[in-house]
Amino acid sequence: MKTQPHNDEAEKAILGAILMKEDAFDTVSSIIGANDFYHPINGEIFRAIAKMKEISSDTVDIITLTEFLRKNGTLEKAGGLAYIASLTESVNVTANTAEYARMVKEMSLRRSVLSMSSALSEKAFDATEDIYKTLDEGQANMLQLSLSGSTAEEEYSIGNAVSSVIDRIMKKMDGQLDDDSVRSGFDILDKYTNGGFKPQDYIVVAARPSIGKTAFGVSMIRNMLRDTEREQRVAFFSLEMPASQITERLLANLSHVNLRNIAQATFAPDEFTRVLNAADTLYSKELYIVDVPNIKLNDLRAKARLLKREHDITVIMIDYIGLIDPELGAQVPRHEVIATVSRSLKSLARELKIPIIVLCQVSRDSEEKAPILSNLRDSGSIEQDADVVMFLHRKRILSEEEKQRNAKDSEGRATLQVTKVIVAKQRNGETGEFKVGYNAQTTSFEQVVQTADFIEPQAPEKRGYEKK
Repeated sequence: MKTQPHNDEAEKAILGAILMKEDAFDTVSSIIGANDFYHPINGEIFRAIAKMKEISSDTVDIITLTEFLRKNGTLEKAGGLAYIASLTESVNVTANTAEYARMVKEMSLRRSVLSMSSALSEKAFDATEDIYKTLDEGQANMLQLSLSGSTAEEEYSIGNAVSSVIDRIMKKMDGQLDDDSVRSGFDILDKYTNGGFKPQDYIVVAARPSIGKTAFGVSMIRNMLRDTEREQRVAFFSLEMPASQITERLLANLSHVNLRNIAQATFAPDEFTRVLNAADTLYSKELYIVDVPNIKLNDLRAKARLLKREHDITVIMIDYIGLIDPELGAQVPRHEVIATVSRSLKSLARELKIPIIVLCQVSRDSEEKAPILSNLRDSGSIEQDADVVMFLHRKRILSEEEKQRNAKDSEGRATLQVTKVIVAKQRNGETGEFKVGYNAQTTSFEQVVQTADFIEPQAPEKRGYEKK
């Protein structure tokens, strides 16, 4: 068997530099972790130094390190006093500390690739293993390597967690850290979500058919794409509509031209110019539309990983969860199918470290009345998995008298109907509701003043059935 990739000299040089140069640990710890070392004794020394740095900011040298290891009963495990003293013998040990760390990281990544390849090979030979599940696991592991460049196990001590959070807060206060929230573009919703959807969030937008789930999703995409403060790169999995129809809706959203006019290519004066201007705006944006109907769950995950790796997407939207096929077989109950998909999407959000917004239907029980969490169709697990759950609620058809009570958007244009957005679950914030205006001509949602008149839908009459 071939020796695993490693670099003895670089590993020793890193440890020697830390013992001789005060700021060397800060330089290398941003590149490697204890588990990146090939030799266990080197990893043990690095781990001990990291713990000493957590406890105190004092300089670490041969004497203090040896005493720390002796008190913890790990001196022999770390090679003993003679080995530790030998680490500082090279006169050039501090010259290229960062480069040595990158060498060790590269060797660590090579070992990880070999290990993963070996594990995949064993599963490929095992006929009892699901090959598609094996492929999915392999893609996930390889993506984590390529995105993070790290194979070191994360330290989950509360000390590390607190330090990380406080450091992040202080950098935000000093303006040194960009906000990685994804804003919806609806001011009140962004307040509910503390400035926008957060990385790893799993967000569900649900409503009955014809209320405007897709329109609300497309309107959020429109807002994300024109956010000048935080450039967003959006992936939209449109499982119900082709990319051409989604694009037409976005053009109608941006140009404020009737969607029917765009579809039929019949324009009033100035409208086509507005559409061209909207097209020019869209052309330069990073929106990637995947319009595969009834997509397989593993295929969706694979495409999402590819988009993350190649385009560094910042948010994913999926329309809608009921059209994703987890390939469980026809005999599996519908609620178990949806539960499997929901858990997988939540896991994907955490894996890619971006928010995933999923559109969902609600059951008929909520027809013409405000939906609640128990109305989420086919599965209670969606409620459990989701970080944020929103419902859209409004009356479907207005009388002429009711149309006169329509609200105006921020630019004075008439909206067809005031719609309630009900934030029914918010894992890290408040719940509540607010109003938006739905414009059926452009299939878009716009902000409205919150005093706008909401027309409460009437519950349908119950039909009687004779018992047979």
